[in-house]
Amino acid sequence: MRTFSWNSLVAATLGLWSVGTNAQTGTISDLGSLLAGQKNLTTFYSLIQKYPEILLQLPSYSGVTILAPNNDAFNKIPYTQLNAAFANNDQDTITNVLEYHILQGTKVAAQLVPGTPVFLPTLLTSPEWTNVTGGQRVENVKQAGDVVVFVSGQGSRSTLTQADLMFTGGVVQVIDSLLIPPTALTNTTQAFNLTAFEGSLYESNQLSTFEAPNVTIFAPQNDAFQALGPAISGMTSDELATVMDYHLLSNQVTFSTSMTNGSKWLTQQGENITVLHSGNNVYINSAQLLTSDILIANGVLHVIDNVLNPQGPGAQPNPAIASQAPVFASASEANSLPFTSAIPCTSACPVTSTSGTGSVTSTAGAKTSDATAKTTSVKTSSSKAMGAALARETGFNKAAGLMVALGGAVMML
Repeated sequence: MRTFSWNSLVAATLGLWSVGTNAQTGTISDLGSLLAGQKNLTTFYSLIQKYPEILLQLPSYSGVTILAPNNDAFNKIPYTQLNAAFANNDQDTITNVLEYHILQGTKVAAQLVPGTPVFLPTLLTSPEWTNVTGGQRVENVKQAGDVVVFVSGQGSRSTLTQADLMFTGGVVQVIDSLLIPPTALTNTTQAFNLTAFEGSLYESNQLSTFEAPNVTIFAPQNDAFQALGPAISGMTSDELATVMDYHLLSNQVTFSTSMTNGSKWLTQQGENITVLHSGNNVYINSAQLLTSDILIANGVLHVIDNVLNPQGPGAQPNPAIASQAPVFASASEANSLPFTSAIPCTSACPVTSTSGTGSVTSTAGAKTSDATAKTTSVKTSSSKAMGAALARETGFNKAAGLMVALGGAVMML
């Protein structure tokens, strides 16, 4: 990475953003003065000084929102998956993490509607990190008691602690923990214990299809697969692929806010799924939506309580009962989870020895190949070429922020 001079570059860029108004104190400040004047942002301010190239990417057309972690947030890094990057001064990772903390447009917390989440595009567009057109998203929602939360990768939550610090061309929102860029699908399924679903993608050779750009995935929980038993574990690879494709919306990132009652969505398999509302519950066909809007590197994942059946697209729930029956006629609960053995081993893998009088299984000294080992990195596993094509679609003018003071009307949420 190139070495930039803070005095020559950062002073120049921050100096352009002048005469901003701090909404809380009424004082006039540019971005540099604003950050320097906040005692709870000294660590973030020091970090930005080490990465002034980030400022080159600030768009000039509609302002920006900087989600600035406070000093306490940086003390939490050792307990997050960002620890290795910061401990090793991984400049590439840190740069992309910082980009994920900058939202497109000026987002004012005071305008949030309680209970209604919004999914905000960020400046994170690197093809190694995201396969979502227009910049990776952050979920933002105002909860009871006017608590404002930002939700990032693997369900990580950051709470707003100081709101709407205005400067010319944007606003700073102070948060209590760093955002985690959404991770690859397989990292996310492991984090949410969706191992049967993950294994089914390997078993059906459909993982690459589910890792395509801009997807919506409905992932059944482990119990849903176990409840089917031989009805699903006995399928051929092609039959299983057909079932799994019924859990995928291609070329569209569909958040729960778009799942209106009665709406239908065309799946990769070719049949529609139908969204049904009953009270506070939401169903996909007859499967209840358990956890919604889990951000992944290439879209969004929703957890459901049943495996969807493309041969029964008209299945409807019975809201009077807590758990819906499987929609496969021959379902019979198994004693163990299906498909988990199809997941490539990444650590402590069993090694079978046939020397001596018998075979012995051991995990000592086991290794895995680079081709099958999954990474715990926050990077996406998708190809650079594919992501580069998406990055070109974002329409950012990344150089403009250096030469032009950020201006324009404030964009309310």
